[in-house]
Amino acid sequence: MRKRFLIGAVAACTAMALQVQAAAQQAGGGRGQGGGRGGQNAAYPTAEQYANSKEAQAHVAKAKAIAGNDAGLVARFENTCGPMGPQRPALERQAVGQPPAEDMMIPPTKLFENVYYIGFNDVGAWAITTSDGIILIDSLNTVQEGEEVLAAGLTKVGLNPANVKYVIVGHGHADHFGGASFFQDKYRARVALSAVDWDLIERPNPNANPANANRPRPRRDHIVTDGQKITVGDTSVTLYLTPGHTPGTLAYIFPVKDKGRTINALLLSGANQTPNPESLKAFERVMDAAKEAKVQVLLNGHPGLFGDELGWMEQIRKNPNGPNPYVYGEARFARFLDLMKECARSRIAAMAYKSS
Repeated sequence: MRKRFLIGAVAACTAMALQVQAAAQQAGGGRGQGGGRGGQNAAYPTAEQYANSKEAQAHVAKAKAIAGNDAGLVARFENTCGPMGPQRPALERQAVGQPPAEDMMIPPTKLFENVYYIGFNDVGAWAITTSDGIILIDSLNTVQEGEEVLAAGLTKVGLNPANVKYVIVGHGHADHFGGASFFQDKYRARVALSAVDWDLIERPNPNANPANANRPRPRRDHIVTDGQKITVGDTSVTLYLTPGHTPGTLAYIFPVKDKGRTINALLLSGANQTPNPESLKAFERVMDAAKEAKVQVLLNGHPGLFGDELGWMEQIRKNPNGPNPYVYGEARFARFLDLMKECARSRIAAMAYKSS
């Protein structure tokens, strides 16, 4: 039952993203003015465009030079620089016609002294503990998962679900907002989302799996604005609008505590999808803000998007006192930020490619 639902959720997520990108193109935000060929999907260049664009390949070369001989950054370069950019493992399998990987629940994992991952091998939520309650980032697929996986996972690691003060939803797809109404209704948690993505989740989706089309949605509550801080107790999360995956996708910068020291983490809800120059500009602004905040950690809601995150979680569970594989270090992460910018620029450059 769970596997059948997840396949539908992945397909719906992909279809919704394509709808958003098509709408952006019709509104003049895609390639409409001189870029691209044949009215294809506005989100990505073709492999031909990418390979044949001298400007795109110049950005690729810069990204490769930034990675240098650092094996970890070389792996990030290979994952990030390409016509499609980093992709969820589930969508990569789907794109090449492979059957979906077996869906598994991951043991709730304490990655930092104040941050837990709770969910599945394909999608999850983050719990940030503060001096006055819990901030959740995302909420899994359904109300049932909100209760039986997320709330139960919090309890398993010694946290009280009744202490959830905010659920901040990274973007308006069901695998991120699905369980939010459980916390809103049962524990009176605030639910935060960008205004345009509140609109997105409230609109009927003609491509939705009929079995999930009428799933409960959270009631419109807190509207996130660009650069806003949400503070609970001693912890503030700074939120940025990064349109691309959806019109109102969010990025987060917040503190994590690692072995007695406090460092900053960046969470990208929409990976680095930048289908037009406006979205690229917003993405670059967040990369610059992360560098200014001396961020050292990258997180996201889909394990495997930016590295062997399932393996990293297992490493932490086996040796919680060992080195944390999520921590890059300040200087190294600054290079990674520059690498991601160059890779995003390469795709925009390729989408302006014209055959001679």
